[in-house]
Amino acid sequence: MKYSTLLLSSLVLSLSLNAQNDTNEPSVKIGEKVSSALIQKLGGQLKDQMTKNGPLAALGFCNASAQTLTTEISDTTNYKVKRVTLLERNPINHANAQESAILSTWQKKLKEAQPLPAYELHSEGNMDHYYKPLMINNEACLKCHGNIEPESELGRAIKAAYPNDHAMGYKMGDLRGMIVVDIPVER
Repeated sequence: MKYSTLLLSSLVLSLSLNAQNDTNEPSVKIGEKVSSALIQKLGGQLKDQMTKNGPLAALGFCNASAQTLTTEISDTTNYKVKRVTLLERNPINHANAQESAILSTWQKKLKEAQPLPAYELHSEGNMDHYYKPLMINNEACLKCHGNIEPESELGRAIKAAYPNDHAMGYKMGDLRGMIVVDIPVER
């Protein structure tokens, strides 16, 4: 009797989770499309700067253009998108309380050698919030976010552009932050 009750409860829970996933599928597709557009645009131009002109040019590009390109993606897709982190270089990218809680949970998973989700989707009223982890997964990221000597030319440039920088000392595989896409929905 207990086994059949447990089996039935598991089946009901599974069906309700699948129904929730089906309901949120459009938001997941939108979140993935918008976050991918940001990664391609910003990442592509940053990689180009790094390859052609080196870390100092990439730093200058980020300082002058990263926020503008993020806003352009929001404007062209009609969905608000942003990059946030617990250890920001630019104060604009500081995570709010909910985002900080998610990032902290992801950090804990990494410390316990657990895989991170490809994304999380949280619903709040008439808004879905899509969260995608941003990982340090390319050696080029470490040119500006790794161990930078403070007195090097790059270290001084970072300090001049971002006096309160907290975004150095990363290693390959570290969680850098996340992309957030806000998706209005009708419920």
